[in-house]
Amino acid sequence: MPRYHNCKSSTPLRDHGLVEFAAENPVERTLLRKAIYDAAEPEDLPLNVGYHNQQQLLQLMSKLQKQLSSSTAQDVNCRISYANDLNQAEENEPDDDNQGWHSLSQLFGEVNGRSVSDYILHHTFTSHLQPIVQPSGKIMGYEFLLRPLPEQMPFRPAELFEKARKIGQHSFLDREARHSAIRLSAAHLEKGMKRFINFLPSSLHSPYSSLKDTFELMKETGTDPSDYVFEVIESEPLDDPELLKIFDVYRQQGVLLALDDVGTGFATLDTVERLQPDYVKMDRKWVSGCDKDEGKQRYIDNLLNRVSRFHGIVLAEGVERQEEWDYVRRAGVSLFQGYLFGRASPVPAAVRV
Repeated sequence: MPRYHNCKSSTPLRDHGLVEFAAENPVERTLLRKAIYDAAEPEDLPLNVGYHNQQQLLQLMSKLQKQLSSSTAQDVNCRISYANDLNQAEENEPDDDNQGWHSLSQLFGEVNGRSVSDYILHHTFTSHLQPIVQPSGKIMGYEFLLRPLPEQMPFRPAELFEKARKIGQHSFLDREARHSAIRLSAAHLEKGMKRFINFLPSSLHSPYSSLKDTFELMKETGTDPSDYVFEVIESEPLDDPELLKIFDVYRQQGVLLALDDVGTGFATLDTVERLQPDYVKMDRKWVSGCDKDEGKQRYIDNLLNRVSRFHGIVLAEGVERQEEWDYVRRAGVSLFQGYLFGRASPVPAAVRV
């Protein structure tokens, strides 16, 4: 029995499946056939399309979003099914009795007038690199941050990811951003230089199969997995048992893990102790003005104490003032990132301090 994609839970879309369409209105069926097949006739053409990779699905969604009006997309129903794989985790069941059917419009999303599908298809983004330094000021690595290409319309990365998540395309966007960073790191960084790259745990419907091409790309580019640090961002719940499985898959390949923005959102101290990442990135809210704030100083001491129990490394984010850097260094923080050392730039930049 096939598994049906669940639109309502922001489940990540998979790399191969079957898209089926249903429309009661003959005019809408004609529009669908024209969009799918570039022809309105014959009328017995099936209203379904199989796809075998993300490129094919994104091309289909891009085409439909451009050619169908919003009202037509709202009226047309569709569902995406996947072959049942006993080695995969069970797909979330639909919330109703419609066996996966939902409005086609639920698979459409746009940012600044451009479809999310097009952003991913046409690789309209790159990565900028922000330095991470040791207490001496020496650069030990860079964080790769998603940015629009200079010739493209500007967009906010957080907004693009949120729109992609709502329509299930965060799996594709996260992968493309990850691979863009890997290629860029291979072109600019020497072996031994750490590469911090964000990832969305919710984008991985099956940890090993979803990350297989990422590990293959590391081999293709000749980069060492131990130079990579994949950061879990705090914008998603971090209590899913699957997250520990994801950590295991990364670590089996020699990749290191980090928890981002600790001290905000879902990235609590208890989460730090449960996940035990290799790097703990303390959010800037605890760093800003820490040299003058006893409450922040107590938090920093507590964090350092907890992380020392599993031999993790604390990194202070958002360091902007010399006094802040002086304090967190004295407190025992090992790594630092922030405007004091340099903003994110298209190529690795030297530290200013």
